[in-house]
Amino acid sequence: MSEHDVLLGEKFPHKVSAQYNSQESADRAAQLLVDNAELPRNQIRIVQPYDPNMARKIEPESKGIARTLVKSHTVLGIGGLVLGLLIAAILVSIGPVMTRSSPMFTFIALGFLFSFLGLILGGAISLRPDHDPLIEKTRTATDTGHWTVIAHCTTIEQQTRVKDTIDYSSQTL
Repeated sequence: MSEHDVLLGEKFPHKVSAQYNSQESADRAAQLLVDNAELPRNQIRIVQPYDPNMARKIEPESKGIARTLVKSHTVLGIGGLVLGLLIAAILVSIGPVMTRSSPMFTFIALGFLFSFLGLILGGAISLRPDHDPLIEKTRTATDTGHWTVIAHCTTIEQQTRVKDTIDYSSQTL
């Protein structure tokens, strides 16, 4: 289990890609990942030039992404609410006169505000902005006639092994 399982619903939340000029180079890199990085072949996708299935190869876990959306919003929304209510309780008991004179408003305002902030953070996590550079690099590669090898990793350790292995064979990383 990953340290992010509370928020992420994907089996393979970490990705590594490399670009190649030919199918042979991409196939060799994929085999290196199997042999040297001990990555199962089903975790490796090769995107060919002008590949109509590029999106599915980059993000094959549409249900996992949906689980990430639900989990991150639920956990962070509820966490924000609890934090907001805790801060409100502190302010109502020892805070400024304004918060002590209007406890109901303090609880409502801070509960709403922190819940909202938690939901916004959940949305940011759901969008997976860390995947944007990989997606853009793959799109550019396929549009210019290059091949891209994408490794879908389960852990950060697996991702590190893949980076170390693929770095020797990649033209760009």
